[in-house]
This record gives sequence, C-alpha cells and structure tokens, in this order.
Amino acid sequence: MRVRLLGPVDVLVNGESRPVEGLRRKAVLAVLALRGGEVVSASGLVQAVWDNSAPPAAMNALQGHVSRLRAIMASKEAIRARPPGYTLDLAHCAVDVQLVEYLLRQGTEQGDPDQSAMHLRAARTLWRGLPLADLAGLEWFEEQARYLELRRLRVGRALLDARMAAGEHAGLIPDLEQLVADHPLDEKFRAQLMLALYRSGRQADALAAYRDARRALGEELGIDPGPALRELETAILRQDPAIELPAAATAR
Repeated sequence: MRVRLLGPVDVLVNGESRPVEGLRRKAVLAVLALRGGEVVSASGLVQAVWDNSAPPAAMNALQGHVSRLRAIMASKEAIRARPPGYTLDLAHCAVDVQLVEYLLRQGTEQGDPDQSAMHLRAARTLWRGLPLADLAGLEWFEEQARYLELRRLRVGRALLDARMAAGEHAGLIPDLEQLVADHPLDEKFRAQLMLALYRSGRQADALAAYRDARRALGEELGIDPGPALRELETAILRQDPAIELPAAATAR
C-alpha cells in the first residue's frame, strides 16, 4: 500500500489507484501521512482540515472520514485511534514523501555517481504534478506544498551534481540553460552551467555565462555574484586543473 501526496491525493492498494473522494477526507489522510506515523490530535486535525472554520459537528465528521479512509485502504489498522487522536500506521516509506526522503539520502550519500543518479532519478519520478494538488486553498496544505516543491528542487540539484560527477556535462547543458532561465538568481544553477560549458571545451561560453549571472544579480538584487561563483570564474580563466573532470568520470 502507498499513500501518494506528490500530485493528487490517492491511495495505491496492490498497485491499483483508489481515489479518495471529498476535500476534507483527502485533507485528513494528507495530514496523517505528512506527520509520518506520529499521533495527530483530533483537534489538530480539525484545525488543519477545516482551515480554522470548523463546523459544530466537525469531530463527528472527522470520525466518519477516518472510517471511510479505512475502507478505502482495506485495512482497519491503517489508521489507528491513539489518544488524543489518530496515527497512520503503515510500513516504512509507504508514503511517497517518505520514500523521496529515503531516496534522497541514498542518492547524496553514495560514493558512486551512477548509483547516486539512479536513486535520485527514482525520487524524481514520484512527483505526478503539483504536490497536494487537490488541497489548494487550504492554508496548512499550501505551506506543506511549498515545502514539497523545495524538496523537488533539492532532488533536482542533487541529480545534476551526480550526473556532472558521472561526466554527463555536455548532455546537461540544455537542461541547465533552462534551469537558469527559470531561476535566474540561483547561483548554484549558474555555477553548474559554467562548469558544464567549461568541461565541454567551451571556455568562452562559460565566462559569458558568468557575465550574464553578474548582470542579472546586479539588475535584480543590486549585488555581485557570491564567492563561489567568483572563484569558479577565476578557475576557468586560469584553466585550473582542479575543475577538470575527475579521472574516474573521464574513464566512464
């Protein structure tokens, strides 16, 4: 069984998607899933699910939603009553958000860039669109969705690092150019683009990318590039061996 939040909220049972009907019912499941097996108080659930505008019968409605969710998940034990509320009692990584965190750790702790990329690609495929897509408009879930979008960006950054370490710099240039266009003030993407261009034998283009970064930061924020970007420009000008592709990646 898997609870999926990285897109529309639903439940997979034996590989089959079981939709969760109703805004409030989806919200109850999402709160419990996001809290990762912790006990969530009934009052806390009501506050998040009804967005601080709960009806008088909210507690009864909450019990009804929990009962219906157990039926959808085909398990009375999937959601357990634990004073002062409820907890989602599923296997480790049975929530897609938990699985992303596991794969991200695996991808960033691996010494082998190919293995790292494998884990990170798997993490990236778990997104099926905007996270918590059908709970937009509820304040608590809007905040959670913003956090999950940042996790998607974190996975993307880590995957780029792994692919760069594996020697895929030339193939990454179009993706990096698009990322820079989408996030023009992100110095990390700027640095990765400069390095990919340089390692592809395009030193002049790498330096032009630095000048473009300096212009964008100056115009938008009134600042110069940070130390890391400036040091990379210096290394490119000097053709510093330290920024060349590692021998192992070259061999690969």
